[in-house]
Amino acid sequence: MSVSDDAFTASDFPANDFTADPHLVFELAAAHPDVVTPAAVGVARVDHAERHGLVPLGLPLPKGKRDLLVPAERREAIVLEIQGMLDRARRRNDLLAQGRRALEGWSTALHPADDRTRVRATRTDELPWPGLPAPVRLQVSRTLDVLELADLTDEELTLRLEGDPALAAALEDALSRAAARLRRYAEEAGEAEDAWTFASLADRLHRAARNRHGVDELLDRWDREFDTWRRERAESRGRAYVDRHFDFARFERLFPVARGLGRRLVLVVGPTNSGKTHRAIEALKGAYDGVYLAPLRLLALEVMERLNAEGTPAALLTGEEAIPTPGARHTASTIEMMDPDRPVEVAVIDEIQMLADPDRGWAWTAALMGAPAETVYILGAPEARPLVERAAEHLGERLEVVELERKVPLTMIDRRLNWEEVEPGDALIAFSRREVHSVRDTLRAKGLSVAAVYGALAPEVRRREAARFLSGEADVVVATDAIGMGLNLPCRRVLFTALEKFDGRTVRPLTATEVKQIAGRAGRFGQFESGEFGVVGRGTPQALRQLLEKADGRLLPTAPLSVRPTRGMLARLADYLGTEETVLLVDCFADARTAGSPYRVGDLSTMRRLAVMLDERRLPLSAKLDLLLAPADLEDEAEARILAAIIGAVEAGEATPIGRFVPARLDGLDGAALEAASRACDLYYWAARKFPKLFPEREAVRSRRAEVSRRLSDLLATRGARSAGNRREPPPKAGFRGAPRRRFGPRR
Repeated sequence: MSVSDDAFTASDFPANDFTADPHLVFELAAAHPDVVTPAAVGVARVDHAERHGLVPLGLPLPKGKRDLLVPAERREAIVLEIQGMLDRARRRNDLLAQGRRALEGWSTALHPADDRTRVRATRTDELPWPGLPAPVRLQVSRTLDVLELADLTDEELTLRLEGDPALAAALEDALSRAAARLRRYAEEAGEAEDAWTFASLADRLHRAARNRHGVDELLDRWDREFDTWRRERAESRGRAYVDRHFDFARFERLFPVARGLGRRLVLVVGPTNSGKTHRAIEALKGAYDGVYLAPLRLLALEVMERLNAEGTPAALLTGEEAIPTPGARHTASTIEMMDPDRPVEVAVIDEIQMLADPDRGWAWTAALMGAPAETVYILGAPEARPLVERAAEHLGERLEVVELERKVPLTMIDRRLNWEEVEPGDALIAFSRREVHSVRDTLRAKGLSVAAVYGALAPEVRRREAARFLSGEADVVVATDAIGMGLNLPCRRVLFTALEKFDGRTVRPLTATEVKQIAGRAGRFGQFESGEFGVVGRGTPQALRQLLEKADGRLLPTAPLSVRPTRGMLARLADYLGTEETVLLVDCFADARTAGSPYRVGDLSTMRRLAVMLDERRLPLSAKLDLLLAPADLEDEAEARILAAIIGAVEAGEATPIGRFVPARLDGLDGAALEAASRACDLYYWAARKFPKLFPEREAVRSRRAEVSRRLSDLLATRGARSAGNRREPPPKAGFRGAPRRRFGPRR
């Protein structure tokens, strides 16, 4: 029930108030703390509110809004209070008109406040500053009740407001704060010799000050503008410093030891199984000292063991571990660990075609440009020859080319094989961990025992799986494309289960170089008279032949050589800029100038992603730079978690045992969990080398890693073994790789 206009009388409301704007009455009444609506007290009708001691307000209200309620015993007092508010609202209009007239030409002005019974007094002044295009206009204000200024003459109103001590103090404080902020900006800008002077900032500050006269809002906007300007200045100066002091367009100059040796480059090219590695190892054995730079940790381990076995002491150095050998002057290492400041007689760079790899190609570029050896043996596929010749010409270093022929013939199988045609001694190639296990299970269903080799396995496990295959314990081996990079797995046939791979960004067809490197593993001089390769399950010989005939655009003579900054470069730039923000450092190098040179800056997106994580932590710069180059794959969820735990431990500054990363009891862990534990051991060992006080169990992790590897090897051997009595297992469910295909229509 709505309250009608006759719900109140003239005695309730003086006659001069009947002309009040109903909307104004409603606005003032609704703001009163004792006025409520029926919904607020849980009733549907106004007349139901009496049981709660509430009655209608009884003032003229707009249509649809006549249901305001007040306590019955306070109705008269509330009405009088609202009448007073209406009176002050009318007085405010008169006061504002008086203010416009009396304060014209003064620094003070009157404006309506949000409250209808109050006014806002403002005072404005200007702050001139050297370098700013115009003075900064600042304004302060305070609100006053209308009754404080009522009934004053024009002169009295002017004196009252111009002499207001609160306004004067607020304006003085605003001017002082703005001046202090400008002084700080000017001091930080300094007397710059480049374009990044205070004048370049002043124009931004002037634009930011437009239509912003409140000091708090203005200073907040200035700070944001200054932070942006400072960031842009740092990036500009950082890029200029990188181009001036590092000059990636002349990347080779960053390796003064190599440049001073007058190196002799020997490019040894040939297909797989042509004896390239044997020739290089013989050269290493004949040298006083040397270094072998491998694409894989496992391959470096094999070369170290071979050198030691043949009487040349050699040590191992990879990102995850170091194995010293007494009296060793030779080192086998992963290519990322090359020391450009330790000269040797002979250096060997293996798999030079990896120059084209988008993720790791920078390491081969650095080795090609900076390996500090009198003679550098460069091993790889023939397709890489034009790129190496171009690099040698750019360096001005003499290049000898040795071309080797394959020792046993290699032929392609001209039809697609079925799974039933896989034979003992075959190597099947898949391109992911999931595919390896899927193919393994398919072959087990056919009655074959299977060894599995893929990147997530520790080197020890991969070696044991390879040994199972070589000894005949496993009939066949299923491996990823790591088999194409020197992994010692002689086999009779290489069968591709797929002709495309996911390269970390997208699924793409294999390149001709990749196909040749992998297929070339078929056959081995002294073991197999010939080698064969083909496709099984899916893919066609025609598609495989097309891949072989298609030129690899990444290895053309005009292909750029990927480069990226080292830890030392990042540290020098940070010292120059006076920053500990690693994202800024990475961004400066990402934009390094390389125009007109054979180089280009590689993809630093992964490094930048890690830099963002590090900048969110309270870490010293030295720790950030170490962690920025951690050998972890952020795309792998398990590795990302382990690295995050390592970063957290470094931030906390507390000694962390291996048990935090790898459980003491490994019983019941499945293959994926054991693989994650193995990788955790690797990363813990790396962290122990960088932060020995925080990760003290460097030796204990060796035994833990060995136990994890043993468990994983046992698990793979058990799952890869053929069924008891060579009985075939039940066929897999429909839809699983290797399951009988559902036929539609008559059999052929």
